[in-house]
Amino acid sequence: MEGRSILIVDGETDSRRHAASILRNGGYDVLETDAAAEALRAARTDPPDIVLVDLALSDADPEQLIRTLSAKHPDTDIMLTTRQHEPPRQFRQLDVSDYIEKPVDAEELLTKMRMLDLRREFHQRFQLLGRNERFIAAMDSVLQVAPTGIQVLLTGESGTGKEGFARAIHHYSDRRDGPFIPINCGAIAEGVLESELFGHEKGAFTDAKVQRKGYFEQAHGGTLLLDEIGDMPRSTQVKLLRVLEQQEFIRVGGSSPVKTDVRLIASTNRDLSGDIHDGTFRQDLYYRLNAVHIHLPALRERRDDIPRLIGHFMRHAPGKPGAPPPVFTEEALAALSDYVWPGNIRELRHLVESLVVTSGKARIDAGDLPDRIYTPPMANRALPVPQNRDPQDMDREMFYKILWQILTAIHELPAKITSALGRGPEQLPERFQLPPPAEAERGLEKPPLETAQYVEPAHDDAGPGFESYHDDAGPGYEPSHDDADQGFERPAEEVPADDGLDGLRSMEDWEREAIRRALERNDGHRGRAARELGISERSIYRKIRDYGLDEYA
Repeated sequence: MEGRSILIVDGETDSRRHAASILRNGGYDVLETDAAAEALRAARTDPPDIVLVDLALSDADPEQLIRTLSAKHPDTDIMLTTRQHEPPRQFRQLDVSDYIEKPVDAEELLTKMRMLDLRREFHQRFQLLGRNERFIAAMDSVLQVAPTGIQVLLTGESGTGKEGFARAIHHYSDRRDGPFIPINCGAIAEGVLESELFGHEKGAFTDAKVQRKGYFEQAHGGTLLLDEIGDMPRSTQVKLLRVLEQQEFIRVGGSSPVKTDVRLIASTNRDLSGDIHDGTFRQDLYYRLNAVHIHLPALRERRDDIPRLIGHFMRHAPGKPGAPPPVFTEEALAALSDYVWPGNIRELRHLVESLVVTSGKARIDAGDLPDRIYTPPMANRALPVPQNRDPQDMDREMFYKILWQILTAIHELPAKITSALGRGPEQLPERFQLPPPAEAERGLEKPPLETAQYVEPAHDDAGPGFESYHDDAGPGYEPSHDDADQGFERPAEEVPADDGLDGLRSMEDWEREAIRRALERNDGHRGRAARELGISERSIYRKIRDYGLDEYA
């Protein structure tokens, strides 16, 4: 493509000049160098669109050069040249767009360059970014199928970019000069959808005072996107099938067929094969729509694209004029990469824009992220079970967590009640007032371990491993010899030492020690420690500061 800039980094003079000659004849602006350091200086001065890096560089490690170029110039495509049939595994795992085998074939090189040009234009025009293998496969499918005019079914979760991909299909087709009309079938009432799609004649119903053209007539010569096609009623599905088979329809209240020339793209976040089985979607319509199926991966399936997407959204986010966008720390990026993103790209974009506008900071750390980033899905909310640990330590730490959660819930209760009643805490009746934190903590002092005795679970369904402790088993309790043999009751001198925890008399002491131990087990990694404790990373940052755990700050 005319005007594209390419930097070639190759220590083999003949092969470098050969590739440069091919690219210049193809209309590219080419800069050559045989040194990695010179390549980095050139890229810093004027970032190229594409860099060709030879894997046989003698003056530097090509892997490190690629990592540096990717980090400093995320919008630059990197292509490898190699004398091997394919690059070694470690290079295929880097941020590389493509590779070509040496000696370079002119036609193959120009074909690959044109494909990179199309991908770059695709990214810039439709704001659909990514180098993940699944995303690239979907994008290449769009570029291949767009000129054919065939029907396309786009599937993927909400927020994955289905409308953007549909617009790309329209743009790269011979209908690009015609209209593109997106319709959300799920947002139009069932009784109105047929009239919206096919139009109506004057007098067709009470409010039909004039003839109205439907979307199939309005999109004549262009492309019509039927989003959420799975929400279309079966009665309308029959009429849609006729349009696809005969390229004609009848307006509501009319009798004469109307010819139409429309390319139809359908999209859905549902499993249409399941809808067919349930009888809510016609199988014959499904086969007509599904001539080409392109599935868009969820963001959690392309986590390697998340840092690049964040960088792009930051550069384009609304902010103070002239102010540089903030930088996300490694821990913040790691937390965002671990999140499941149910809203996909749409959710990520809105989050980044919100943080850029509201944070007011040059660096966005993990503690600045909203709590939902650290909240696991409901199906995975079970407390963690550490492995290869002493059972008593595990029981004790689980006890800390449960007490911690109970105390937190108790102290949040007045705020929730007053919020619901529309009054302040001081206006609550005295019987609902909580004691000051210090008094509450005195009521939660840890009972001496020496007086603890085992009590049989009251019900058989208490579950395996359920244990209950009480400092008075009650009258009539007489442990059997078997119980004693199993350690259900021991003399005080046989009770294991408490690992120095006997001095922890308040909930603050227990909480501080639980946090310290979690951080110690996770080598000071605050994100992992927070997840183990079942709290947000923002909370653990605050607790570290409040409890003076400076070595982990």
